Amino acid sequence: MAPVQLESNQLVPAGGGPASAPAPPAPGAVTAAASPGYRLSTLIDFLLHRTYAELTVLADLLPRKTDMERKIEIVQFASRTRQLFVRLLALVKWANNAGKVEKCAMISSFLDQQAILFVDTADRLASLARDALVHARLPSFAIPYAIDVLTTGSYPRLPTCIRDKIIPPDPITKSEKQTTLHQLNQILRHRLVTTDLPPQLANLTVANGRVKFRVEGEFEATLTVMGDDPDIPWRLLKLEILVEDKETGDGRALVHSMQINFIHQLVQSRLFADEKPLQDMYSCLHSFCLALQLEVLHSQTLMLIRERWGDLVQVERYHAGKCLSLSVWNQQVLGRKTGTASVHKVTIKIDETDVSKPLQISHEPPLPACDSKLMERAMKIDHLSIEKLLIDSVHARSHQKLQELKAILKSYNVNDNSFIETALPTLVIPILEPCGRSECLHVFVDLHSGMFQLMLYGVDQLTLDDIEKSVNDDMKRIIPWLQQLKFWLGQQRCKQSIKHLPTVSSETLQLANYASHPVGSLSKHKLFIKLTRLPQYYIVVEMFDVPGNPTELEYKYHFLSVSYAEGDDSPATALLLQQFKPNIEELVLDTKSGKQLKSGVKRKLSGDPCSIEPKKPKRSGEMCAFNKVLAHIVAMCDTNMPFIGLRLELSNMDIPHQGVQVEGDGFSHAIRLLKIPPCKGVNEETQKALDRSLLDCTFRLQGRNNRTWVAELVFANCPLNSTSSREQGPTRHVYLTYENQLSEPVGGRKVVEMFLNDWNSIARLYECVLEFARSLPDIPNHLNIFSEVRIYNYRKLILCYGTTKGSSISIQWNSILQKFHISLGTVGPNSGCSNCHNTILHQLQEMFNKTPNVVQLLQVLFDTQAPLNAINKLPTVPMLGLTQRTNTAYQCFSILPQSPTHIRLAFRNMYCIDIYCRSRGVVAIRDGAYSLFDNSKIVEGFYPAPGLKTFLNMFVDSNQDARRRSVNEDDNPPSPIGGDMMDSLISQLQPQQPPQQPQQQPFAKQAGASGAYPLTSPPTSYHNTVTPSPSMMHTQSPGNLHAASSPSGALRAPSPASFGPTPSPSSLGITMGQTANFASPHGTIDPSSPYTMMSPSQRAGNWPGSPQVSGPSPAARMPGMSPANPSLHSPVPDASHSPRAGTSSQAMPTSMPPPRKLPQRSWAASIPTVLTHSALNILLLPSPTPGLVPGLAGSYLCSPLERFLGSVIMRRHLQRIIQQETLQLINSNEPGVIMFKTEALKCRVALNPKTNQTLQLKVTPENTGQWKSEELQVLEKFFETRVAGPPFKANTLIAFTKLLGAPTHILRDCVHIMKLELFPDQASQLKWNVQFCLTIPPSAPPIAPPGTPAVVLKSKMLFFLQLTQKTTVPQEAVSIIVPIIYDMASGTTQQADIPRQQNSSVAAPMMVSNILKRFAELNSPRPGECTIFAAVRDLMVNLTLPPGGRP
Repeated sequence: MAPVQLESNQLVPAGGGPASAPAPPAPGAVTAAASPGYRLSTLIDFLLHRTYAELTVLADLLPRKTDMERKIEIVQFASRTRQLFVRLLALVKWANNAGKVEKCAMISSFLDQQAILFVDTADRLASLARDALVHARLPSFAIPYAIDVLTTGSYPRLPTCIRDKIIPPDPITKSEKQTTLHQLNQILRHRLVTTDLPPQLANLTVANGRVKFRVEGEFEATLTVMGDDPDIPWRLLKLEILVEDKETGDGRALVHSMQINFIHQLVQSRLFADEKPLQDMYSCLHSFCLALQLEVLHSQTLMLIRERWGDLVQVERYHAGKCLSLSVWNQQVLGRKTGTASVHKVTIKIDETDVSKPLQISHEPPLPACDSKLMERAMKIDHLSIEKLLIDSVHARSHQKLQELKAILKSYNVNDNSFIETALPTLVIPILEPCGRSECLHVFVDLHSGMFQLMLYGVDQLTLDDIEKSVNDDMKRIIPWLQQLKFWLGQQRCKQSIKHLPTVSSETLQLANYASHPVGSLSKHKLFIKLTRLPQYYIVVEMFDVPGNPTELEYKYHFLSVSYAEGDDSPATALLLQQFKPNIEELVLDTKSGKQLKSGVKRKLSGDPCSIEPKKPKRSGEMCAFNKVLAHIVAMCDTNMPFIGLRLELSNMDIPHQGVQVEGDGFSHAIRLLKIPPCKGVNEETQKALDRSLLDCTFRLQGRNNRTWVAELVFANCPLNSTSSREQGPTRHVYLTYENQLSEPVGGRKVVEMFLNDWNSIARLYECVLEFARSLPDIPNHLNIFSEVRIYNYRKLILCYGTTKGSSISIQWNSILQKFHISLGTVGPNSGCSNCHNTILHQLQEMFNKTPNVVQLLQVLFDTQAPLNAINKLPTVPMLGLTQRTNTAYQCFSILPQSPTHIRLAFRNMYCIDIYCRSRGVVAIRDGAYSLFDNSKIVEGFYPAPGLKTFLNMFVDSNQDARRRSVNEDDNPPSPIGGDMMDSLISQLQPQQPPQQPQQQPFAKQAGASGAYPLTSPPTSYHNTVTPSPSMMHTQSPGNLHAASSPSGALRAPSPASFGPTPSPSSLGITMGQTANFASPHGTIDPSSPYTMMSPSQRAGNWPGSPQVSGPSPAARMPGMSPANPSLHSPVPDASHSPRAGTSSQAMPTSMPPPRKLPQRSWAASIPTVLTHSALNILLLPSPTPGLVPGLAGSYLCSPLERFLGSVIMRRHLQRIIQQETLQLINSNEPGVIMFKTEALKCRVALNPKTNQTLQLKVTPENTGQWKSEELQVLEKFFETRVAGPPFKANTLIAFTKLLGAPTHILRDCVHIMKLELFPDQASQLKWNVQFCLTIPPSAPPIAPPGTPAVVLKSKMLFFLQLTQKTTVPQEAVSIIVPIIYDMASGTTQQADIPRQQNSSVAAPMMVSNILKRFAELNSPRPGECTIFAAVRDLMVNLTLPPGGRP
């Protein structure tokens, strides 16, 4: 057999035998044995096309088969396809594995073919010689043809058969086509006229030589004839089946193309054979289409049963091509009834008597003649939808059932207004006339089951199920259900009418006396409406039938009051039940009726709830359901009863009022008070003035929930004129708002109590304001300029003060805490900033509550604003690394207010500064480490600051120098202060005046005075013996010093309260007289001050610091504080904690007068130093260090006070370090000077005598030949600017003292590095700036915690340098930390080998190390020579980082 080609050189035999090469055919039967081969690709194509064709056929046929048939077909298809491809696989495997056998077979086959060809050739030649050539003769010469060719050049004598059989004829033209088709149309029309044509084929079209017959819903056939002979039969050109299944056919044809081809051939054969071809064609196609339609309806029924209807429809009988019978509404199947029951059937059949008719529909039992349209739709099946046919059928039967139910309703109610909707079989029954559409009962008929289904909005499903069951069993049972639904709907209308009101409705009410009370005899159809804002009151709605009209109700309304047992869950007890008048809609307010339960305005209500008209229910609006009468009654009670409750509470508390009054055309109510009870704690004069100014007091309700009371107070003759634009009229309106809690009745006792508390707050503040208003004519001018009244609304007084009026203070009475509450703020451009007086807010509040005087408060604010602004500029942020414990944070300054005019500053838990604010723009400053009561005692935890008195005197104003105390004051011993010292002090502060009798009391009004204080009158004496100032009394502390305000937990200092209010200034060396009629919490230092001080003449004995105390001790004046308290007053036994001797004499700068030389006394700083506000601002304002070149001063700005205290701390640290290090301390007779020496240097450390703000080092070498004066100056300047300067770290001193102890040649090299740091501009050829790190910086290699001393001096020396690259852009400068180790034995300088952090770069350290190693190789050290400076300088010259490189 022929081979099948696998590749370009491989063939496969079609039958599986050996392949052979192609050869010419052999003669005879040998050629018949050979068969053509097939390529493997062609074979695979055949297999794939066959598989695809079978899949397509399955996709068309399977959807119409059952599930089991589909599965069987799919399995058979898979089995067949698998066998084919298995065979193909075997063939391919054999072809690939044939090998040499296949080649031998091809060679053998080729040789056989050649032998056959030789034999066949010999046979053919022998046959020709023996048979054909025996009689062979040559033909005659074609002379005519030759002549034609030679003469004409053509050959015209070809046979004509060639033209007739090969050359096609010319096509006809378009006009000939049109003529032919027109003639064919005439022939067709003639044939149709002369042929017996069935009437069903009347819908035909003749065009283009064709006739098209169309029968809607069945088929469409296109015919023509092949000639004009009447005997020529019809030819069927096209056949199309129009039967469609739009529900289950998925839009595809119902008849397969092969079936259509078969029908086409069948119809064509009928057209050839029959005498009546068209009639026979119609009968054949019509019968097929009817059978197909019946089959479609049956398949729809099965799908309908399977997917939607289930058992609700059943197939009674189906004969293919004959009939289909279905049953619906089968009661037995539905389980409603047992036994025999009516069965509704729908039968679809083909009319056997007249086959030409369409499908016929019959119903059993017959359909009622209720609606012709419904009947007509139920008898047609032209839509070919079984579900639509069933729905039309049950639709007509449903309409019949609803008509029967409507007849029952008509017999019950002659005026029945129910109606039937035909779109969906529904009977709409109005329950309660007038009735909205949503209130009607809708009765449906379930099209699937034929059962009644009911729907009514708001009714629970269980009730509807009971109604459905009753009505389906017996339709007459709907009547009693309608009666029940009528009362239910009446209750729902009442609930909806009051839904917007604060009520709770219920059908029952649990009452303890329900059986015995008249409420128990009411109708069973009633509704209890509880007023939620008035829980003790109810509205009861009673409903009755209207005789003669089953769809109407009659309402009666009752008012019910109940009482509840306190703290018990037992039912309420009914008290009063009273019926509202029947004609309530016509009533107005009856003023003669004294019944409180029905007081209020009742507006006339027009008409009934809704007029009754016999028409269909309304669809929009639905306003008929609104009960206007009930809504009016509930709203009236809800509005009036709170006022009645408030009126009763006012009457019970004996507060006179005018009762409930109507306002605004009857739209609102109000209660006006005639008189408000007097307040406790307010004097009679203030109460009378407040009553005279009150014009009106009215209570009203507002808000959506009606639980908010607003009390409107109208005042006249306001004592203060504020700058607010809202407070400029002749009267002031004050609105007090009170919210009633949900658990409390509206208008209860709590509202009246809150109002009386607010009235008490108004009276308390009014008393202060009245006194302030009386003092305004005599108030000093500076206070007038300093402050203004911004707002006074009788509840709050807001004063703005300051030069720009940017600060505000608010004063109001807190009725809960029973004291004045003060709040501070900022306004205007300063809004958002902090008020400087927030620091002493607590002290201000305590002072004002003890003495509620606004003028005194303003004076305190005036005297303390500038000092507090300066104090608030001090740094209070905790800092690390200030001491040897680098991980411990110390607060720089801690601000501890002791009283409104006494501020205590604690510096780093060691030093304490007391600042006393005085009048005339001055403050008094003393060392707070000394006891307030005995200058010889020191407060535990603090240390005296040596030289503080001298330092403060540098800031004393030259104008006050004449009033300074004499030098002899400092010579006095720290014994209790007597009258002689007071006289000497006062003689320095003011001219002497004759004494006066000390009979005046602070804040006491003069007899016969108007209550104003003559603040501007000059005092007559300053030696008056006065009573203790208010600051002597115990005040509450804002917090313990050990808490957040404490600089450290280890500080054993007392809290501001235990520090005590400012003691009598006599202990401070200051005694001031009292002004004429005004006193302040503290003593003054000038005659115009409003403050007073304790005079020693008050006490018979000495000051309480002395053991001989005859008068009351400070403990008696300050509860909880004793002068003998060791934590405050006991002397510190440790010698190191004792006060140091005073500093040496200092010289003032040239811009200020030279300071007065004071003898050194340890307690000198306990005597206050008087400074002006401007001097205090200079003292506390951060500023550059005076006396230093700006380039040498550090970047850390601090105040002069911080620099002084920091220098004192550094001097203290230095003394301790000298004792610890290998340095020799030298005794010095100069106070405040520390002298020590090393092996080569003698050092002297003292404060700068010009400024007292920096420590200075004076170095004297033992061997002057080894040091240059320039080197010594660099060392001294480095100590002053880099070691002992800000931020004053102890570890820098430790590192520096270690440097001083180094050998001379090493120290000189370090001094040269210091010079490069101090004067970087002198080394312009260097690429880097250097900084000598005395403490380990955070970016250094992790050898020790940051802040640790960075100098180690043993056999080797380790120190750190910071190199900063010189650049024109400082922000882009690169800094690196270089740890350098110097070997004293070998004299080599190298970078210390310290492991770096993982995320740090190693490029810069490697380059530094290489440069230092190269320097050590090229420059070998000589004995006694140090290579530190040379190596560092070489590093600064040669170190170059790569571009963009970072350390």
